[in-house]
Amino acid sequence: MRTKILSGLLAVIAVSATAQNETDALRYSQISPTGTARFAALGGAFGALGSDFTTLSFNPAGIAFYRSSEISLTPSVFNSVSTSDYLGTQIKDNKLNFNFGSLGAVRTRIRNKEGSTYGWLNFNFGIGYNRLNSFQNRVSIEGRNFSHSIADAFASQAYGTNYNDLQNTNSFDANLAWQTYVIDTAAGQTSIYSTPMGNYGQLQKLQATTLGSMGETVIAFGGNYSNRLYIGATIGIPNIKYQLQKTYEETDDLDTIPNFTSMKYNEQLKTSGNGFNLKLGVIYRIKDWVRVGAAFHTPTYFRLTDTWSSDMSSKIYNQEFSATSPIGSFQYSLTTPLKAIASVGFIAGKAGLVSIDYEYVNYSTAKLNSSNYNFSAENKNVKDNYHGTGNIRIGTEWRYKIFSVRAGYAIFGSPYSKTFKIDNSTASFGAGFRTKGFYMDAAYLLNFSQKNRYNLYVLNSTTAASAEVNNVAGSFMLTFGFRY
Repeated sequence: MRTKILSGLLAVIAVSATAQNETDALRYSQISPTGTARFAALGGAFGALGSDFTTLSFNPAGIAFYRSSEISLTPSVFNSVSTSDYLGTQIKDNKLNFNFGSLGAVRTRIRNKEGSTYGWLNFNFGIGYNRLNSFQNRVSIEGRNFSHSIADAFASQAYGTNYNDLQNTNSFDANLAWQTYVIDTAAGQTSIYSTPMGNYGQLQKLQATTLGSMGETVIAFGGNYSNRLYIGATIGIPNIKYQLQKTYEETDDLDTIPNFTSMKYNEQLKTSGNGFNLKLGVIYRIKDWVRVGAAFHTPTYFRLTDTWSSDMSSKIYNQEFSATSPIGSFQYSLTTPLKAIASVGFIAGKAGLVSIDYEYVNYSTAKLNSSNYNFSAENKNVKDNYHGTGNIRIGTEWRYKIFSVRAGYAIFGSPYSKTFKIDNSTASFGAGFRTKGFYMDAAYLLNFSQKNRYNLYVLNSTTAASAEVNNVAGSFMLTFGFRY
């Protein structure tokens, strides 16, 4: 249920987009599915429930609760709003996206049609798609800087490297700055660089847009034993499509910096790939009014490909310059952490229910790997900077005849803290109605993210000014289901 709308911004703003690092490992280890409207409305607390397609990606034992075959479809609208504060200037931006939270079919086979309630009563099979994460977001940052420039950062990157070698060592950043005169060699030097910034006061702008999503094709099996024990297994085939578009600009709009008018730096990154995992689950009905559930998710094994490029343009010394990098490409693998989920559900007959899930994830166990590079430094950063944490989801549903109202709340622990600390939270509500052959559910989910601080660039000798970024995201979804 977590809508991690800041996912990737550490890579977007603080470091180069051309390197695989611990931020990538975390981005693809965290999931935030919206799924069906009923699942979303209950805050994702479905580990001890069932008869909902999104449970196939959480506790696959939920498939065993289906008593009839079903097809469901969930279109969704996602909107994120970001507010930044940089050097006293506040900027607001938003990103709207239409998607499908889930699409699936479940086939039920009743073994005993004579009304027996003992033994294996039904076996079910399901196949479809669940959306696990949305990367849709846009952040705009703007402010006037009287202390330093990104040109200073490029000069620091190039320091000690002969300008003839920048094409080989810094082809995506400092070499572009060299080619466009954003940096130049100091007088009489070949590896020490100066900038055209005789003084400061330029307007700085950054717009970072992320696109794409992570979804999962699921193939699930489950069985119901005596209406007491429900078991299930899901083969998951997740797919990642992530895209970053970053534009950084500096402009002497007040005409106070001699020889410098403007510069623009664009970066593009695309990540794509597929993975594999296995999920096992069980639900046991202790009494008619109480159920407990447990699920185990193996690590997901991803095979990913990154492609990236950058370009720069400038107007300096009353001349216009431009330069383009080569296109970089790299294949690597990522193993995400295993997950364990414990759940309990309280059922008030046909009137309603309350459900609670606890999920444990140890993000320090994520691992990057490649046949061409061992990622030892990056994996050490994963182990040192990330920790195990818990996520808690609570949901409730109450019914009147064919109508239902629902609400949910979830809190998600920070992967950066050794002790439990809330990273973000979601609140949700919804309603629906169900007849014998058709149902429709609606839900709205609101995500509250913690404020974060980001550097637009990194300087060796000076602490660069940072921007405070706050995000709020909402999703509205409708699920249409047909039973037969």
